[in-house]
Amino acid sequence: MKKIIFALFGSMILTNSYAADVALKLGTDYTVVSNTAKQLPTTSGKVNVTEFFSYACIHCALLEPDLDQWYATNKNIQLNRVQVVWENNFIGYAKINATSQMLNLGTKFNQAVFNATMNQRQNLEDPVQLQKFLNTNKAIVNPQTFMATYNSFAISTKPQEYAQLTQAYNINGTPTFIVGNKYATQPAQPARLIQVVQALVNKVKQEQKIK
Repeated sequence: MKKIIFALFGSMILTNSYAADVALKLGTDYTVVSNTAKQLPTTSGKVNVTEFFSYACIHCALLEPDLDQWYATNKNIQLNRVQVVWENNFIGYAKINATSQMLNLGTKFNQAVFNATMNQRQNLEDPVQLQKFLNTNKAIVNPQTFMATYNSFAISTKPQEYAQLTQAYNINGTPTFIVGNKYATQPAQPARLIQVVQALVNKVKQEQKIK
């Protein structure tokens, strides 16, 4: 399995500084995505921001609440999260991620998945452990609704789709953001990473004349 390369993250305290203009350096803060036939979904008039993450990534878990806070301050942005799939690993978690997005379960659910996976050492790719997890977290998710969606045909195709996207965008570490299907972030501390994403969003808005 590919080695996940992480940046060393410092304090998770974010301020409105991410809204300020910051100078970006190509090759240090971001790279330009090579042409790829497999495209991330887009919505007219919005900038697509996709986070490639893993439920097995501590930095993704720590970043998520602040990422949601940042997202809430923005307009004309389409935020997606894609569980990386490397060499057929994380297929079950890809289905959990896709189900979470389809049901709009949000941060509380995702944080519960992160906590169960990393702190409680639960393997939620195992159906028995997944069901136990859902039953324990009825306050934030309906187990029957979740499993009906999780086992649906629409979700069954997501691991392959996520694997193709992971490969197409050459994702070697998490979290990595693709902005506007054009720019990929490089590892950085959380406050800086969100600044870079914001600056790339501004760049794409200017290029595509999105207000």
